[in-house]
Amino acid sequence: MTDTPLVSCIMPTHNRRPFVSQAIWYFLRQDYPARELIVLDDGADAIADLVPHDDRIRYVRLDRRMALGAKRNLACELSQGTLIAHWDDDDWMGPHRLSAQVAALLAAEADVCGVRDLLYYRPYAGDAWRFQEPPGAHPGVAGCSLVYHKSAWAAHRFPETRRGEDSAFLRQFPAERVAATDDSSYYIALLHPGNTAARNLADPCWQRRPLEEVTARLALDRDFYVALRNGRGAAPAARPALEPVTVAAPFMVYDGYGSLSEYVVRGMVQAGANVHVTPIRLDPAGLSDEIQAILARSRPEPGAVTLCFSWPRENLAPFHAARDLFIYTMWETSALPAGWAEVINPARAVMVPSRFVARTFRESGVTVPVEVVPHGVDPEVYHYEVRPERPGVTTLIVGTFVPRKNIDIGIAAWKQAFVGDPEARLIIKTRFRVTPYVPDDPRIIFVDTEERTHGIAHWYRQADVLLALGNEGFGLPLVEGMATGLPVIALDSEGQSDVCSEAADCVLPVPPARWQVFDEAPFGRCGVRGIPSVEDVAERLRWVAQHRSEAQALGRAASEWTLAQRNIWAMGPALLAAMECHTRPTRPLRRRYTVWVAGGSSPTGAAGYTAALAAALPAVQVTAQPPDLRSVRLLHIQHEDGAWDEAALTQVVQQARYSGVPVVVTEHQAGPVARPWERDAAVLVALTADDAALLRARWPAKRVELLPLDPDVSRPRTAAAHLALWRTLESSS
Repeated sequence: MTDTPLVSCIMPTHNRRPFVSQAIWYFLRQDYPARELIVLDDGADAIADLVPHDDRIRYVRLDRRMALGAKRNLACELSQGTLIAHWDDDDWMGPHRLSAQVAALLAAEADVCGVRDLLYYRPYAGDAWRFQEPPGAHPGVAGCSLVYHKSAWAAHRFPETRRGEDSAFLRQFPAERVAATDDSSYYIALLHPGNTAARNLADPCWQRRPLEEVTARLALDRDFYVALRNGRGAAPAARPALEPVTVAAPFMVYDGYGSLSEYVVRGMVQAGANVHVTPIRLDPAGLSDEIQAILARSRPEPGAVTLCFSWPRENLAPFHAARDLFIYTMWETSALPAGWAEVINPARAVMVPSRFVARTFRESGVTVPVEVVPHGVDPEVYHYEVRPERPGVTTLIVGTFVPRKNIDIGIAAWKQAFVGDPEARLIIKTRFRVTPYVPDDPRIIFVDTEERTHGIAHWYRQADVLLALGNEGFGLPLVEGMATGLPVIALDSEGQSDVCSEAADCVLPVPPARWQVFDEAPFGRCGVRGIPSVEDVAERLRWVAQHRSEAQALGRAASEWTLAQRNIWAMGPALLAAMECHTRPTRPLRRRYTVWVAGGSSPTGAAGYTAALAAALPAVQVTAQPPDLRSVRLLHIQHEDGAWDEAALTQVVQQARYSGVPVVVTEHQAGPVARPWERDAAVLVALTADDAALLRARWPAKRVELLPLDPDVSRPRTAAAHLALWRTLESSS
C-alpha cells in the first residue's frame, strides 16, 4: 500500500440543502491529497446544483428513497479508494481530518478507526456537549467519524437499516481491530432536529461543555453556523473601521508648509488612510475641492495617531495627549534653535525632508527616530515647459527676502554676469513683504505677493535659469524649477545638498565659499549656514548665457529626474509607512490594493506577470508573504499550480472573507479540480476563454472574469482593466 492511499469519502444525503455546500467545502479544503467524494442523494430536493464540477466529486441522484445502510453499501461499491471515510453532510470537519485518521488507522494496523469521545454542537440552541461511551462499551467510537479499509467493509457490509447501521457494522469487528483515537480536534458532530437518530441528553453519558470548546475549533467557519441558527444566509462581514489619523497643519496654497500639507493629506487619503485634519492656520482660497471636503468632514479624535506638519512651536501643545505623535518639520542651519529637541523628543518619531536635516536633528539632541521623507512637485502643475526662443537670458530667484535665502548674493552675481546687457532680466519672486526692497536696476522685476494658486509654474515658465542659493531644509524652489526644465544654479549646502548629490548631472552646483554664524530673531544663535561666492554664481550664469543648447539639455534631464524621483504624491504614502513602523503597538494606518504572488523572481509565469503589473501600478502593494489583512483594501492573488501551500492559502482567503476583504484570484491555469479557496473568492479571473468557461461551469453562481494574457502586461490598458475590476468589486460589496 502506498503512503497516501486513495480515500473515498462517502456522503449519503437526504433533504439537507442547508448543510451540503459546507460539507463539500470541508472536503475540498482537506490537506490529504489522494481523496474522492461520493454523494448519494435521494432527497425530494435534489442538490445537484450545489456540487461543483470536480473530477474528484461524483454526484449520484437516486430514483428512490433508500435505507441509510443500503446507501452506505452502494457508496462503498462505487468507491475507488482502498480506504473509506464517512462524510456526514451535517458535521464539521477540520482540514486535517483525513490525514490524521489515515495515519492513526495505518499506524494501528487496524480495520477501522474512529473518535472515542466526540464533541457535539447544537447550533439552534447554542450549546456544546460531549458524549463518552460507558466503560467497557463496544465498539467505543462514533459512527460518523469512521475511516476503514474497503476490504473490511467487503467482509462486513452494513445492515440495510434506516438507523443504527454504523453501530451494527462496528459490532462485527473484534475490539482489537477497531482503533479508537482520543484526538477529536478535527471533528464536531451536530445535533439538530433533522438528525437521523434522536439523542437523550439526560443520559449520564452526555456532559455539557463550555461553548468556547466548539467556537475555538470552528474558528473561521463559525459564521456559517451563526447564519444557520439565525435562519438566513451568511451576511457579508463588515470591516472594522480603520484607525483614524489626525493631521495638524497650516492649509494655504501660497505657503511652503501650507501648500505641501494639502498634498500630504490628499495623498494619505488616496493611499487608503482614514484622515482627519486640524488646521493650524487656514486660508481656503485656492484649496482644491477634495481638501475642502476633507476639511468639512473631519472630526479629529482626541488621542488619535497624530501628525503635526509644521515647525515645532506652541502648536504642538494640544497634541501631546496623542498616544502616537509624529512631527514633520525641518530646519535650515547646522544646529537646531534652543528648545526644539526637547519639544520633539516626546514624539514617536520625527520626519524630515533631507539627510542634512536628519543629521542636524541628531547632532542637536533629538533622540527619537528620524526618518527622511523628501518633498516633491505635482506633475500636473510642474512639468517640462518648452520655452520659446527669446533675446537675452531671464534669471529667476524664488524665496523669502531674508538673509538666509542669500537673495543679495544672487542679485550681485546677476549684475556681474550681465553687466551692460540690456536684454538680460532678473525676476525676484518673494512674499511676506518683510523687506522694503526697491530695485536699483530697471532690468530687475520684484514681485512680493501671495498668489492663491496651486504653484507658481507661470513664473518658472518665464525664466531661462533659476538661482537656488538659499539655505534650505530641502529646497522646494530647486525641484520646482528643475521639474519645469530650467537649468538651476544651486547652492550645494544644507538641504539642497541631497539633490545636488543625487542629481549631480542635472544641476549646476555652487559650493559654499564661507560659513556664517546664524543668529536671527526669534531663533537666536544656532549653527552656521553656507554662503556662496558672487564670482562662482556669476561664472555659472555666464555659462548658461553662452551655452544655451547645453543649458536646455541640462534642464530637460533635470525635469526627467525630478518627475521620477520627487513626485509629491509619493509623500503621503511615505509618511504613512514611516508612521506605521513607529506606532506602539505597530499597526497599519491605511488599506491598499494588494497583489499576493508566491515567492520567486522568475521573469515568466505568475511572478513575471505580477512584476510587470506592479510596474504599471506603483501605488499597489505587492507581497510574496501572507498579507496583514488589516492593511488590505482588496486582495488579488496570482495563483499558479505548484507554487502555493494550498491549505495556508485557503485559510488566508477564508480569513479575508470573514474580515470583509474582497478577494480576487487570477488562476494562471484552471485545472479539472475545484480549489477550496475558490468558494470564498469574490471574483475568479481567467486568462483564457477555455479556463473562463471551465470556471463558470464549476461555479455557476460565482463571478468569473476573462482578462486575456497580454504579451505586455504593463501596458496601460491591462493595468486599467485591473483597476476597473477592483473598483467595481468595491462598489458592489
